[in-house]
This record gives sequence, C-alpha cells and structure tokens, in this order.
Amino acid sequence: MKSIVTAFLVLLLVVPAVSSAETVLRTGSDISVEADQIVEGDYYVSVGPFGRTVMSGSVLEDMYALGATVTVNGEIGHDLSILAGTSHLHASITDDVRIVAGEVTIAEDVGGDVFVLAGSLSILSTADIGGDVYFFGDSLSIEGDVAGSVLGKAQSVNIDSHIGKDFDMSAPLGVTIGDGAMIDGSVQYTSFLPLSRGQGAVIGGEVTRTESVAMTARQQARGVLVPIFITLFATLCLYLLFKRELESIVASVENTFSRNLLIGSAVTLLGPIVSVLLIVTVLGLFVGLLALSVVVLLYVAGLALSSVVLGAFVMKSFTKKLEVTLATILVGTILLQGLLFIPIIGLVTVYVIFAVTVGALTQRLYRVIA
Repeated sequence: MKSIVTAFLVLLLVVPAVSSAETVLRTGSDISVEADQIVEGDYYVSVGPFGRTVMSGSVLEDMYALGATVTVNGEIGHDLSILAGTSHLHASITDDVRIVAGEVTIAEDVGGDVFVLAGSLSILSTADIGGDVYFFGDSLSIEGDVAGSVLGKAQSVNIDSHIGKDFDMSAPLGVTIGDGAMIDGSVQYTSFLPLSRGQGAVIGGEVTRTESVAMTARQQARGVLVPIFITLFATLCLYLLFKRELESIVASVENTFSRNLLIGSAVTLLGPIVSVLLIVTVLGLFVGLLALSVVVLLYVAGLALSSVVLGAFVMKSFTKKLEVTLATILVGTILLQGLLFIPIIGLVTVYVIFAVTVGALTQRLYRVIA
C-alpha cells in the first residue's frame, strides 16, 4: 500500500516535468525573457507573490506564470495560464487564455477561449478573440471583437464591439451596450438596472432581463456565520487530536514556502487529472481510486488547516513566535472567511494559502509512507 501511494505522489510531481522534453522552468524574484529568445517547449515561470516577470520572446508551446505582475510581449504558441496580481497581454496567443488576477488587460489576438477570474478585465479594440469569453469578477469592458459568446458574472459590464454569438451574464450594477456594439445572438442578463443601449447598437436576438433580488440581512448573516462555525469546528477537532503535527506543518510552510506552493499547486490542479488517467489506463481501477482518495483527503485537510496556517503567520507578526494556539485558529478562521469577500485578490490569497498548506501536507505524507 505504501509503495502504491508513494508511486502516485512521485508521478503527480513529475508529470509537468515530463510532459515536454523542452520544458523550461525558471524561478526568482524578477525574470525577463528578451525578444530574441525562443522557448521551444512549455515555459513555467514563478517570481513569487511580489515579483515581476516579462516575456518578450516566443514560446512555441504553453506558458504558465505566477507573479505579482505578469507581462506577455511575445507570441505564445498554444495556451497561456497566469496567476498574478496584474496581467498584461500585448502579443497574440494561439489557443486559450486562463487567468486569475486582480487586473487583466488583453491588447492582442487570442485564437481560442478566454477564461478570466479577476477584479477587472479590459479587452482593448486592438484585440480579437477567436472563441468565447468567460469572466467572473467586478468590472468587464470589451472593445475588441469576440467571435463566440460572452458569459459569466460581474458587477458591471460595458460592451462596445462585435459579439459573434450570445451575451449571457449576471451584472447587478448594470450592462451598457455602446453605440458601436453589434451582438449577433441574444442578450440575457440579470441586473438591478435595465439595459443601457446606445442608439447605434445592434442586437440580432431577443433581449431578456431577470431582475436581481437583494438578500435579507438574516440571509447575509447566515451566509457569513455558518461557514465560519463549520470551519472552526473542523479545525478545533484537528487541533485537539494532532497539535504537534499541526505545528510541524506550519513550520514546514515557513521553511519551504515556494516548494510547498509548487507541490500544492501540482496536487490541486493535476491530482484529479492524474487519478482519472490512472483509472482508465492499464494500471487499473484500484490504483486510480486510491489516488483519487488521497487527493480528496489532501483537499479536505487543506481546507481545514488553511486557517491554522494563516492565523499562525498573522499572530507571529504580533507575538514574534510561530505557534498553533486556540487564538491562532480563531483569528485564522475569521480572516480566511473574510478574504473570500474581497474580489479576486482575496480569492487569490486564499488559493495561495490553500496550496502551500496542501503542499506541506503532501510532503508530510510522503515522509510518513516513504
């Protein structure tokens, strides 16, 4: 049993590295790729939550980037995935774009779909999107043409371009269709406000509005307090049973933060995929289900212990000691739930905390079974 789990963890960690023989991995505080440089395979770059990276060369395959500011000035041959505070795309992307960030600007062509979770997304008039646009965040502005549909949820939306298919979004603070807009399909939206439509705007299909309904104060309070109590109960149970292990995990996060973030991201993003591949391949159903069980266990433990990690580091700024106490758990639980209400940046912070926690748990599990 131990050998099977060990093999799964090793496979999970090496899959990104062997996916392409020409993969380039770079880490540091500030990393730039000059215009005359070419990455012939995949390009992975991490400059941490405070660093800046600029890609001015060309990537023939996929690019994955993590940093405070990510700027792409060179062409990407396939997909682009970014986790950043601010992201700027000033070069064409052949396939899909997937971004989680605070602020996103797309100024050039994208051949496939665009999926963005951000505080704001601006698609400039110089851009041309070949597929659909999926946006979840605060404000959305589209001035460049979109061949497919525009879908998702935002606070406010402004469209002043050609949309090849449908528009279907929730925008409580309103949807504005500018004078230069042309939407070939239907317009469906949920909002407190009626559609603001310019005189020159053309909509080929029907316009349907669903009025937003405000939550009562009791519903809002329930939505805030119930997750806090559930998380607090689960974390306190773990604290009473495994206090020393929790202290070890928190110390691991402090000592090897970048490694834990990388491992945790690999488990979080690739774990389910690897498990499914194991299930459908010759390795058999048992190994795949075992792998999936390990991933789910790490997910659940990571969710419960993220508040411990956050609370420990917040309390350290006051006490100068990194320790796990009841006060640590209480502070971490409240702050973690509070971050979920901060658009995009809060969600990114929660993801980073969750990923480093899962990474520390994975390393701990590996040491136990190795």
